[in-house]
Amino acid sequence: MKIYMYVDSPDLGENEQAMVDAIAQWVGEDNPHAKFINARDDEWTLGIELEMKNRKFLAEPLNAMHKLALKYKCDFVVGYIEDGEKEDVCYFGKEEGKPDLFEIGSYLGFG
Repeated sequence: MKIYMYVDSPDLGENEQAMVDAIAQWVGEDNPHAKFINARDDEWTLGIELEMKNRKFLAEPLNAMHKLALKYKCDFVVGYIEDGEKEDVCYFGKEEGKPDLFEIGSYLGFG
């Protein structure tokens, strides 16, 4: 399954470049399963995309993105990509709180 964790904030203000750098650094630190996303199309999309087959592999990226959300005072949205379409399933971060691995895994369809 292809999932994503994107920053859910239209404007990070002065923290924007720091957040871009932090996510890129996390992907570059021996996370070959993750793809760094920083696209400016109709809207700005910043975060990661991952291929995974089991909910247990969600723990590391969820924890890493949650730490960034708290540090840079923003939220993230988690969702999946199927047939090129994106479906948001859950939010976590500064306002939304700590991500629940079991809940997010269930929303994504991991048994």
